[in-house]
Amino acid sequence: MRILELLQTPPPVHAFTAAEGQLVYGRLGGRRDALARIERAPLERDWFRLGPIGLLQVDRQALAAALAALVRQIEKAPKDASFVAPNAWVRSVVIDAEELPRQRDEADDVVRWRLKKLLPCRPEDVRLDYISGGSHGRMLVVLALDRPLAAVEETFASSGIHLGRIEPAALALTALLPPSATPILLAAVEDLSLALVVLAEGKPVLLRNKPLPADPERAERFIVRELGRTLAHAREQEGLAGPVDVWLAAGDPTRVAEVERWADAQTGVRVNTLAVGTGRVPAAAGVQDVRLWSLLGTAWAGAS
Repeated sequence: MRILELLQTPPPVHAFTAAEGQLVYGRLGGRRDALARIERAPLERDWFRLGPIGLLQVDRQALAAALAALVRQIEKAPKDASFVAPNAWVRSVVIDAEELPRQRDEADDVVRWRLKKLLPCRPEDVRLDYISGGSHGRMLVVLALDRPLAAVEETFASSGIHLGRIEPAALALTALLPPSATPILLAAVEDLSLALVVLAEGKPVLLRNKPLPADPERAERFIVRELGRTLAHAREQEGLAGPVDVWLAAGDPTRVAEVERWADAQTGVRVNTLAVGTGRVPAAAGVQDVRLWSLLGTAWAGAS
């Protein structure tokens, strides 16, 4: 993961993601503002395992089989691509970091040293990226175990595909948000997961991921409760004052209505529904809209 490079380097027009028992491929069109093609191949649902630091282990054979089937549909494998990871693959932590060395390697060492007491593993075993932008020198660090991520990269490399970036779906969606001086709380709702991202001055300062209850009514109450908790935490820890724009990425309109009712009882909270626009993402049976939007976001980010 290289979030800072994400903001500076034009990303590949090709992207992959794993969702709902499928490996999904998307490619931007010539104008780089819409996905021109979507392809899918079956992928075993239990092809990866999670642990305390997110992604713990992957089944290389299952991934390789799905990727081979997908490449046959594409007809020619792209040389470079991005990968949108399930949000549960990563963990995030906010640390105090008033100043970091300018050299990236030296800065990484300082961040890893500050993570020593916060992680159940050696800081040297994780791959990380970080964004300065929180209040009082606070910094958001997004991390995952290096070994399973390397296994994913090596599997793609065996098919001739270099994965230049791996990023969680929620951060990929932030590329689709409009520029705003107002703090933003993005809520990405999939069938059984809720991801929350707080952005201040356009930079992520908080990232959370929660499993959703299977019961729809319990899930709606859970979403509203976590929105309230995240907003209160951000106001207290990040010093967010004044209005906050909530952007909701959800395919279920009933969840949008529940969030709007919650916002009506808040002060200075406005709810917006994230929509990518007509014709920007082809339909793909069995793949949730939110995950398709993240494919567009990771490929489109930084494009003009």
